[in-house]
Amino acid sequence: MKKLDKTLAATYDSILYGTSLPDTSRPSRRSCMRAQSVHLPWRCRRLLVALFLLVWTATLSASLAAAAQRVLVVHSYHEDQQEHVVEMTRGIEEALAGADCQLRYFHMDTKRQTSEAWKRTAGAKARQLADAYRPQVIITMNDNAQAYFAKDYAKAPASPYFVFSGVNADPRLYGFPNDKVTGVLERPNVIESIELLLKIKPAIKNLLILADKSESTDPFVAYCKTLKLPVTVQAYEQPLTFDALQGVLAQYHDQVDAIGLYTLRTIARSAADPTKVPEREIVRYINEQYKLPTVGFFDTAAEAGVLCGVSVSMREQGFAAGVIARGLLEGKKPIDFVVKPTDKGRIQLNLRTAERLGIQVPYTMIQRADVVIR
Repeated sequence: MKKLDKTLAATYDSILYGTSLPDTSRPSRRSCMRAQSVHLPWRCRRLLVALFLLVWTATLSASLAAAAQRVLVVHSYHEDQQEHVVEMTRGIEEALAGADCQLRYFHMDTKRQTSEAWKRTAGAKARQLADAYRPQVIITMNDNAQAYFAKDYAKAPASPYFVFSGVNADPRLYGFPNDKVTGVLERPNVIESIELLLKIKPAIKNLLILADKSESTDPFVAYCKTLKLPVTVQAYEQPLTFDALQGVLAQYHDQVDAIGLYTLRTIARSAADPTKVPEREIVRYINEQYKLPTVGFFDTAAEAGVLCGVSVSMREQGFAAGVIARGLLEGKKPIDFVVKPTDKGRIQLNLRTAERLGIQVPYTMIQRADVVIR
């Protein structure tokens, strides 16, 4: 940029004062001598100066625009949420490493704050930030960012390109994809997870599937019901409180051989206490009280104490969104990208839980696993 300014300044002097042009093209000695002897009338010089300033302004604007590409990332959840946000952010930054762009983040915090009023306010704040920051690309992660921000903001005439990721619902519910929006689907590895469980415990026939109640888990339940599963699901339950969860387990524990678990992050302690019960506490209660094998369909299942599962890689979800964003910054259009799920599953095993349940996990399976809790 400094070199460009220096060259333009020298060119300006040559027009205004009749000095020689900067030696950027290495002309012959004869041409140099001829350039040094040229003197233009002042009227011509003023016209050339005006043209020069016009060209210089356009060149400078283009240079600044190219150097100031901005990407805004809007996360549905809070900044230090390990299960999604931290891993997704890591993936985004890996994909955009070396790109000439600025990254800025906004966290809607709708996993801890679940009221409708909070979600709408968080969406409004995201819109205000987007208006002020004026990014070329906005990456929106998980369903709440679509429902309370991207869905409406992407309709604005001057809105930037959008890349969604971590979306469990049918994106058509948000009006995606379109000429401004593309992205990445999140589809839990339900069949793969159950097949993994059956390799550990082949006798399992009946399953209870539990999840919390949220914009992410409702589509999960709907998706599961479209699948031809290798076991019979006796019930899909989404309790709002820990008391209700205990009641569901008491009702079904003698009708099932195992329990399938999706995210359990918004379950309140009780109707009177809105404090969220930690996922690990819920899984520990299931393991200790009912001693049934568990299979998880979420990214930290084994860490929470679930026996096994094949999860979607949140890091890959972020990376895939970052790759698309990079392509858009480089001149591609949303229509150039196919909306599809990521395809890398993470095999998870918790050998501590297996030992407590008296289950022997095949050594070959342990060797293949991405996450092993010992």
